[in-house]
Amino acid sequence: MRRINAALKQIMSNLIQTFSARCDAVGVRPVEVLRQAGLHGSVWWRWRSGAVSPTLRSLEAAERVLAEIEAHRGLALLASPSEQGVDAPSSPDPAPAGIRNSGEVFR
Repeated sequence: MRRINAALKQIMSNLIQTFSARCDAVGVRPVEVLRQAGLHGSVWWRWRSGAVSPTLRSLEAAERVLAEIEAHRGLALLASPSEQGVDAPSSPDPAPAGIRNSGEVFR
């Protein structure tokens, strides 16, 4: 039973660290994601400290919000320069070294 509890604690720790890293990657605070998911902001600190473990319902809610943020920010990053209000260059830049026109990386 102790090994199971230790394994579960490690899994939760990994989930929380991954969630935090994903939030950092899109420039949003985990507390804000949880608030948008309908959770109290203090939940993040209780998760981080290990005082409480996330429920499946709260994790799913937070995951949905974070996935929406990631998708929105990802689309903003992938938008064409004209969609971002920037004039497109007159000729496209060649593919960076190591990238074929198909986007495939070669060595």
